[in-house]
Amino acid sequence: MDTKALALQEKDYIIGLRRWFHAHPELGGEEVRTTARIAEELRAAGVEAETFPDITGCVGTLRGARPGKTVMLRADIDALPIQEADTSKPYASQNPGVMHACGHDCHTAMLLGAAKLLAAHRDEIAGTVKFLFQMAEEIGTESRHYVEKGCLAGVDAIYGQHVWSLLPAGTYNLEDGPRMASSDRFTIRIHGQAAHGSAPHQGHDAVLAAAAVVMALQTLVSRVNDPQNTFVLTTGVMNGGTRDNIVAAEAELIGTTRAFDKAFRKTIPDLIRRTAEAAAEAYGCTAECTYFFGPAPLINEHRDLNEIARRAAEDILGPGALVPMERQMGAEDFSVYMDAAPGLYGFLGCRNEAKGAASPHHADTFDVDEDVLPLGAAIYARFALDFLNAK
Repeated sequence: MDTKALALQEKDYIIGLRRWFHAHPELGGEEVRTTARIAEELRAAGVEAETFPDITGCVGTLRGARPGKTVMLRADIDALPIQEADTSKPYASQNPGVMHACGHDCHTAMLLGAAKLLAAHRDEIAGTVKFLFQMAEEIGTESRHYVEKGCLAGVDAIYGQHVWSLLPAGTYNLEDGPRMASSDRFTIRIHGQAAHGSAPHQGHDAVLAAAAVVMALQTLVSRVNDPQNTFVLTTGVMNGGTRDNIVAAEAELIGTTRAFDKAFRKTIPDLIRRTAEAAAEAYGCTAECTYFFGPAPLINEHRDLNEIARRAAEDILGPGALVPMERQMGAEDFSVYMDAAPGLYGFLGCRNEAKGAASPHHADTFDVDEDVLPLGAAIYARFALDFLNAK
């Protein structure tokens, strides 16, 4: 099956879908209209479509003519709370304050294109292809719902890809090892004792203690962590105090951590707790810490699967299309699926300055070179076929 030729025949269909999804963006957990359109397109192509009463998103199932393995292809479908800057485009967002500024509209369209072309040639397929259209990727770990519902039961491999504005259109990156970091969140509540601002010695200043905690936490990066182990800790929110002349009794810090090493990641909550408690105690205060584990590091651990995807991408995009890329400190909840089935994740270049597609992800001017979309659909399909045919 020549997936590239077949996908190029569906170019208008795929780009048309991308523009429809771009014009009708929905936030994570609210993708009702998006889900309905996906299910409609899957059924029209002859693919079984399963939706859920309690969450958005959809799973399509295509059974080939002969038995075999099961492969799953994933796309995320949610948009962001961003007002699109250029509303003159014919496909600009029609939902004020909501925009597909990360490329999930592209992923959805590419996967629907792959589903359509594979369904038209199901007689050539040995095994089952499942298409996962996931809600709420931007929220954090909502991908877990599909695992909990058993959607990955019996899946032998799961493949995901992201259009990437840092890479030129028509290039592709899928490297072995860590590719995106974990994304966890911490909250520290500092408890002190209020006093009048003219007599601070009569109280215990929670704001001062919080400032000390912020500084002390950075020593975890610079003095506790191995310098060769990538680790980021950012305190992004600091709240405390009620008036200018009152020593604050309470303060709150909220931040995020990023890491690639799974074993080290497990130690971070205790490191933060002990450091915060000690720093706060120096000022007569106490610290209470909570820690939320978000998406785990995304690590391409299966070299055999990675090689199938790299060969597929190079066949579709041409010699020299495979390019290196630094691993990213951003997160991707596709990593949740990697704990349930062997998985891998690639990046499809979509940057083209000549076409005005040069903005970073999550910018209000984000756009893509749409010519890459049928190629992305072809890579989805080719990986599925090559995996099912692999011995």
